[in-house]
Amino acid sequence: IDIPEFDVAKATSLSPTGKAPVLETPQGTLFESNSIARYIAKLRRDTGLNGNGSVIEEAAVDMWCDFAVNKLELPACVWFYPVVGYMPFHKPACEKAKADLATALETLNAQLEGKKYLVNDQVTLADITVASALVYPFKLVCDAEYLKPYGNVMRWFKSCVDQTEFKAVIGEVKMCKKELTAAGQ
Repeated sequence: IDIPEFDVAKATSLSPTGKAPVLETPQGTLFESNSIARYIAKLRRDTGLNGNGSVIEEAAVDMWCDFAVNKLELPACVWFYPVVGYMPFHKPACEKAKADLATALETLNAQLEGKKYLVNDQVTLADITVASALVYPFKLVCDAEYLKPYGNVMRWFKSCVDQTEFKAVIGEVKMCKKELTAAGQ
């Protein structure tokens, strides 16, 4: 995969949403990060990123990728976006986001009981997308007290982000010591 210099004008012209990320392929252009990730993972089926090749494992990988978008990213962004200045702080929205993220982490914690990874015994695209969705909230707003009930999630997350391949992309993940707060919080 060639990674050209980022050209904002070109990226916005290629995407129907007018936003990055986009991926130009010989067969056409893709947009949205999970679609691009799924495409790249399928280029090398021998890596096991889509599971063991069975229909059920591929569906399980897709399920957890969708879970990341719908159950983790949305509340996480509502919580940490005001902290980094992407949107104004709104107390009821922040409180609901914290509760919704906690519910999602409970689901994830139960799934990881007695398991090393989400789908099978190796890292799949499910682990990559879910762990990636948690990086910024875990670095900025989810302090140790908030994360205390989710021991399985924390074990799994640290296992993921401590791998060489993760570090090569996201660097060292320093966990939040104290919840950062937004202006007006």
